[in-house]
Amino acid sequence: MGELRMNTSCDVLVIGAGVSGVAAAVAAARAGAKIILTEKENFLGGVGYSGLHQYICGLYLNGEAIPGETLNEGVVREIVGLLNKLSPQRTIKKIGQVYVLPYSGEDLAVAFGSLCRNEKNLKVFFNTSAVEVKKKNKMIVEVILSNDVEKSPHPPFHKGAGIPLPRSIATGSGGITSHKIIPKIVIDCTGSGDISAMAGASFELSPRAKRQLAGFTVRLEGLKDSGDILSIKVPYYLSQAVNKKLLPAYLRFTAFSAGETDGEGFCKINVGGPDSARREQTVRKDALKMINYLAKKLPSFKGAYIAETSLRVMEREGRRVCGEYTLTEDDVLNAGKFDDGVVKNSWPMEIWDKKKGTIYKYVKTGDYYEIPFRCLKARGIHNLLLAGRCISVTREVLGSTRVMGTCISLGEEAGKAAAYYLEKGKYPFL
Repeated sequence: MGELRMNTSCDVLVIGAGVSGVAAAVAAARAGAKIILTEKENFLGGVGYSGLHQYICGLYLNGEAIPGETLNEGVVREIVGLLNKLSPQRTIKKIGQVYVLPYSGEDLAVAFGSLCRNEKNLKVFFNTSAVEVKKKNKMIVEVILSNDVEKSPHPPFHKGAGIPLPRSIATGSGGITSHKIIPKIVIDCTGSGDISAMAGASFELSPRAKRQLAGFTVRLEGLKDSGDILSIKVPYYLSQAVNKKLLPAYLRFTAFSAGETDGEGFCKINVGGPDSARREQTVRKDALKMINYLAKKLPSFKGAYIAETSLRVMEREGRRVCGEYTLTEDDVLNAGKFDDGVVKNSWPMEIWDKKKGTIYKYVKTGDYYEIPFRCLKARGIHNLLLAGRCISVTREVLGSTRVMGTCISLGEEAGKAAAYYLEKGKYPFL
């Protein structure tokens, strides 16, 4: 999708091609800016593709009536339209008090690929990570990128990481190459705030013991009668197994949901502890133990097998970069509105607690809160914007703002703001 030279300039450098990064890059490109979008993996969509999620959350206003449209306009509505064309049978669904959109990762990859290919000002580079950020006078002046053209294969169970893509920035037949990028504006869409931390931005990071549980999903095939009753039976039998010390304690909070096709189901495992290769291996082994145990207790699981898993254990909580404003729990629960509100959200604060499991705190029914632009502007660095999971919010509020539908809109607003800055020499609202 292009070629990088050692000293490549661009208007906007977007780091991370997850749902917020793609939206940011597309929005800025449509405004006429020249964009470089980098991704450490070899696919678009981030966790939205590789996490085996079943639903896009944060798209709709919560209330009694089924929503006719997405809460936010723009790119997110366009993406929903593309997904509807690809799989018209997947329609809005109500789960508990919230509305979600069922989707497949493959459809999301197709939709995102279509959006990126249609923008002539946008170049995407895969297997590429930022390794160094240089700053001068409160401005990022260069970013060093490293491209691994011989990346290791994906873990067991996972069927692959997406559509094969060209190794577009390789300068040789293989190995790792480095490139210096000179951007006018940088948008951090890494999820964990990696670029912001490299640039010396201040951030909040909860102690490991207090962080939300990470997630790991296994997709099953061969289930018999995988109806909604299993969503009650699976946690019950796993809780019994934990009490008898037949399975590790963290499997107590595993949730089950039926898939879109006969015999398909998903087990969402919630994992604590530090990110490590050992944790990854342990979760995969325990997932097999769990399915074997359930096969002994539930007839529906006899003959079931793991067909696919998340690419890896997916963190729900990481750095929250300090912005010009930090969104609080009161702002969410009181449906706060702001003069610089740019994204609407009705999704509850969804906290995955290590002792209590999932805790929900809801926005007022039929109402929404706004995320102000100031949460997207990194404090103390003029040309650094934030989108996705690392925006400026409290740890409780992160449980609401981190969902996919909201992150797409956050990305779009960051991209639009970057283009505005290039034209006007200032950000909107500031």
